Amino acid sequence: MKMRFKALLLLISVALILLVNSCGSKNNEIKVIKSYKAVIEDSVMINRLSRVKLLDYNAYENELLLHDRQTREIILIDKKGEIISKFNPHVEGPSYAGDYDFGWSFYENKGLVCHSSYYFYQFDKQGNLIAKHPYPVEVSSLWLLDYDPVMIDSYTKNGEVEVLAFITGPVGPRYNSQAYQDSVNMLYAMNFNTGSSKPVMKKQPNSVYRSLGKFVDRGWPTIAKLKTSKFAQVFSIDTSVYIFDLDKDELVNAIAIPKEFQPIYEPNEFGVRGEADIYRRNASIISTGELMWVQVYGTIPASIEKELKRNGGDNYRETFEYTQAVKKYINTTDLLFDENEFLGELKFDIGLTSYDKVGGTDGSFWLHRNYEDERDYQTFLKVKIVEDKR
Repeated sequence: MKMRFKALLLLISVALILLVNSCGSKNNEIKVIKSYKAVIEDSVMINRLSRVKLLDYNAYENELLLHDRQTREIILIDKKGEIISKFNPHVEGPSYAGDYDFGWSFYENKGLVCHSSYYFYQFDKQGNLIAKHPYPVEVSSLWLLDYDPVMIDSYTKNGEVEVLAFITGPVGPRYNSQAYQDSVNMLYAMNFNTGSSKPVMKKQPNSVYRSLGKFVDRGWPTIAKLKTSKFAQVFSIDTSVYIFDLDKDELVNAIAIPKEFQPIYEPNEFGVRGEADIYRRNASIISTGELMWVQVYGTIPASIEKELKRNGGDNYRETFEYTQAVKKYINTTDLLFDENEFLGELKFDIGLTSYDKVGGTDGSFWLHRNYEDERDYQTFLKVKIVEDKR
């Protein structure tokens, strides 16, 4: 009897040791969330009084593409801030590309491409028009979006340059319907040399837009170019960062945004008029080639904004009530991801910068420096991300 009891104790002891080791192994596998910070790596200054907007960055030659908001000129500068070329594509002439545009991109290192109304225009770097290409899909409307997403970018596939374009209003079912979310594609890959095109980076069946069963917004995508032919994608109320490889047009990964940073909203039923209330949304995504910076915004819900406007009139943003709403709802959180997982929060302590920002593929991105007084020059900051070990 004593022998059996000792054997039983021995078995229990072994089991406990195995259990402790197992738990220890699991604990060792828990990911440590780190903090990261943005630091200035370099800067470029251009002598120009009028305000300019960052359009794109060419990592091959360290060139920046700019748009003068006053003269409407497109300006190409080198890493010293010297102007390589400038031209106005919105004035009637040989390089005319329509009265306005939705965005610009380097055509890899082979020129420039403009996303205009109903057409894409190819230019060389001196601003000479090379070709004009029609949209690959019929559209029912065109939208100038105030959150400034990337509207066009380029990449190399099998040795050839291809273009990825965001078309805001393709023909399809009514926008606040499930059929719209399931069938309308807004991102198109195009090869200007062959004339081929196809919809890519489609909404996934398990995405919020296709599984919620209610309406929040149209589901416009925000994209960022990674290295090679990979692109990252987020939507304002989705809970994942999607990574696609356009070589095969396949989803490589869907990385969950941590729950404490996920969008918050009150959806409407399909077919109901009016805006849904959004309290927190994914606002933008910027890439360094390997890392992705996702900005999450707290926003004033549409119903609150409507009430403030009704009570405060045209100048409602100057009222005390609006100021209190800003304090209550508006905030920004910066998150960092790589192609596999969430890495941690990203901190900024680099002075005043504007909303302008463009990604890169060489380990950095670019921001536009803001000044509290008027200057006769503009400064652009090349920023990299490092671990914050404080």
